[in-house]
Amino acid sequence: MKENFLPVVFDCMIFLQGLIKERGEAVNCLEAFENGAIQLFVSEEILREIADVLTRPKLQGKFSLLTTERAEKLLQTLRQKATFIKNAPQSFNYSRDPKDEKYINLAVFAKVAFLVSRDNDLLDLMTDFTDEAKEFRQRFRQLKVIEPQEFLQIIKTKEQK
Repeated sequence: MKENFLPVVFDCMIFLQGLIKERGEAVNCLEAFENGAIQLFVSEEILREIADVLTRPKLQGKFSLLTTERAEKLLQTLRQKATFIKNAPQSFNYSRDPKDEKYINLAVFAKVAFLVSRDNDLLDLMTDFTDEAKEFRQRFRQLKVIEPQEFLQIIKTKEQK
């Protein structure tokens, strides 16, 4: 990992919200990545999901800022600047939402400190009392699933030091 960078994984919703709005927490998260304040990890599986979601005609029709050009630019930036992990092994099975496993497994394999999300299935891993959530917290103590607002506050605090 690069020195002085916060290692992080963003879920797909952060990328989507970062492109459909002119400002906001998701936009600020993407700017932190583009400005080099964080070390963002991605995998091929995650890039495929991002490309699929960002180019859906229904979403592009609903959000005027979500254009194919902006989506392609983001994907190109991710390929150039993000840290790419080819094959993150399966380390956690998440029956509540198996589609979220790719984010958890990448975060665990890359040993990131934060998985930034607005997805309640992921966020609940930090607070739920289910056996699955308790196992997650016990096995992956270094990994925190947090919302963009909290992540941005962590970046701000780190920059002030």
